[in-house]
Amino acid sequence: MTQRKCSDVTTPPGNEDGGQDLYSEDLKKKTRSSIWWTVFRVASDQLFSFVVFVILARVLSPHEIGTFAIAYVFSEVGRIIAVGGLAQDIARAKTMSPALADTVFWTNLILALVVALTALVLARPVLGLMHQPDAAGPLQALGFVLPISALGATHMALRLREFGHKSLALRSVVSGTMGGGAAIAAALAGWGVWSLVIQRFVTEVVSTITSWHAHKWVPGRGFSFAQLRTIAGFGANLTLTQIIFVLVARVQDVIVGAMISAAAVGTYRTAWRTTELIAVGAIQPFTTVALQTLSRLQGDREGMVKAYRWMLSTSAVISFPALVGFGVVAPDAVPAIYGAKWVEAGHLAQAFAFMVVPFTLNYFAGPVLSALGMGANMRTLAIVQLVLTVALTMLAAPYGIFAVACAYVGRAYLTLPLQIWFLRQSAGITLRITLRAIAAPFFASAIMGVAVWCIMAAVRPHISVALVAVLVGVAAGIVIYSVALLALSRQIRGVVRRQFVTRILKRPAK
Repeated sequence: MTQRKCSDVTTPPGNEDGGQDLYSEDLKKKTRSSIWWTVFRVASDQLFSFVVFVILARVLSPHEIGTFAIAYVFSEVGRIIAVGGLAQDIARAKTMSPALADTVFWTNLILALVVALTALVLARPVLGLMHQPDAAGPLQALGFVLPISALGATHMALRLREFGHKSLALRSVVSGTMGGGAAIAAALAGWGVWSLVIQRFVTEVVSTITSWHAHKWVPGRGFSFAQLRTIAGFGANLTLTQIIFVLVARVQDVIVGAMISAAAVGTYRTAWRTTELIAVGAIQPFTTVALQTLSRLQGDREGMVKAYRWMLSTSAVISFPALVGFGVVAPDAVPAIYGAKWVEAGHLAQAFAFMVVPFTLNYFAGPVLSALGMGANMRTLAIVQLVLTVALTMLAAPYGIFAVACAYVGRAYLTLPLQIWFLRQSAGITLRITLRAIAAPFFASAIMGVAVWCIMAAVRPHISVALVAVLVGVAAGIVIYSVALLALSRQIRGVVRRQFVTRILKRPAK
């Protein structure tokens, strides 16, 4: 394998000149192409993840899934410490040097080994204090997944810097398929919670191998303490911010496990995971590309606002109806798909659907602030979210996991104004810009949600098979949302007219 010169990967022409329109046609083309490849990756990921999760949820118990979820909280924090922050400096760098790549690679690997050893030593005493000793073994094993992840993180960051989202898509499909297959085989063989640990091992091994294949670069001896000092500030801020954001989403698992039970964590996590599968599939294709695109537009705030508005509005057209529609059918869909033992998870998923607005907006705030180097703002936002999440969850936990879910939804709306204020201060993205981007899909989704709720109430008594009723509701929702969106959005009507009507008129007569 030949070593690739990282200095060949530079900022696109025009980025050095602040007088040029940095949101050029070439950058738009790369952004759209990367989004389509990310759509393919996320769609295949979510579809296969859904199939795997359905099988595992039917085979494993809520206690086993909850035990893994508790271990995974600590593992995910360790992963961010090891590979989360510094890799983002590769995306932000105006020019790429071998010293930067080598420094990021070796630092990530050393941190991963340190975290793995820390998990090995501390897992049992820490989880014993939390009255969750069953999670200690899985956590110790997950710690040694981190060095495997670190071996491929820099390679993929370099590839994504070149808008190599096709490589990421192929890597994700292959690793997800092999990891999911291994988990199903282990679960059917009776391995319980360890089937989920095996899934992580297989997925990360395959991901690392494909990352090296996608970007044929061999780490050298260019590690530089001077380079590390240069990137450490932003990297540390971003790492801390990412840890806090992970805790915002997962600290409830720890609190629910300590105050209620591991089985309650399994039910809660199943409801959230199902909602997340839908939301991520609709939003992540845009936010994955957003950091690369917006980083190129650091010197062109007008172009950044245009890119943000386009990606947010396009994402909302998909994510809003997906989340609202799922929320309506969740009480019927979740137990029908996963089994009767998950009835409570269906009602929790319905509560999570009310997060539709902050869920979508939260995904886009990170790339904007990260591209502008606003690590302090990101950290402040994350800390406020974490403090409120912990406080509200502990207040709600004595009343059960449905109260915990409602508290989490409420927290999302309480912190939304602070996020909007940061976007205005750092990038000039005002509340009006954001509201105009999401208005049409929001109102169209609200109309659809009310209509589908009425339809489900009418058909449920007459259809004995729950999935059939769900399919009726979904089909009706697609039609109602499409009509409502066309009526409310001039932009969507223009796209339809250009793509279909104009082509028909231009078609030569036979």
